Order: sequence, then C-alpha cells, then structure tokens
Amino acid sequence: MAIGKVAQKRTATGYRGKQAKTGNSLGLRFDKALFQSHPEFSGEVRAHVIAPGRLLVVAESRRKTRGPESDPVLEAFLGFLAADMTRSPQQIRPLDKGLAQRMNKLVGKAQVDPHEDLGGDSLV
Repeated sequence: MAIGKVAQKRTATGYRGKQAKTGNSLGLRFDKALFQSHPEFSGEVRAHVIAPGRLLVVAESRRKTRGPESDPVLEAFLGFLAADMTRSPQQIRPLDKGLAQRMNKLVGKAQVDPHEDLGGDSLV
C-alpha cells in the first residue's frame, strides 16, 4: 500500500483524514490543524464504533480514570452540549410546559428499566 501526500483540510463539521500505513499497522492520519486546535488528541486515544460508518474517538485523560459505567457516546454528547451552551448562551430556553405535558402524554406510565440489555446490535 503506497502512501502519498494526503490532501486534508478542516471541514465545517470536522477534520478530514485518511487511512495510512504506519509501520506494520494501519492508522488514521489527520491534518496537524486538528492537533493544534485540540491538543488533547495528541496523546493516547480510544476509538469506539458507535454505528455503521461512525467512529467516536475519545482522548484518554491521564487525570481521570474511567469507570465501568462510563459511556463514551453520552460523555461526547454532554461535552458538545456544554461547549454549545458556553458558546451560545442566548440560545438556551426553558422547557416549554406544553411540550413537557405532550411528552408525558406520549410515554405515559411506560415502565423503563435503565439496566435492560438492548443487545449488541446498533440501534441507529
């Protein structure tokens, strides 16, 4: 597999990259702008396949040890939400009472088990 110079650029939704041969292994190669903008990805990372064609890359924190209950997708979403709230606080709105009532009417008294095994297949 010959590896040539890869044209990479930051897109509106992220950073472009490409599979690259690294020694006897394969890796993912990204433009250095990613690592300059987000130095937390310069260390060790962990990848999670979250759906077909979707990969979540998480920077492994040296300070924080992940517990067995940690959810990388939920952590990524909450991080995104926190950054969005900080960046655009004017967009934060209280939950509309009518919408809350409609949601309650839709789910009613449905029994929910947060520990239910949903299987290994992607739900997306």
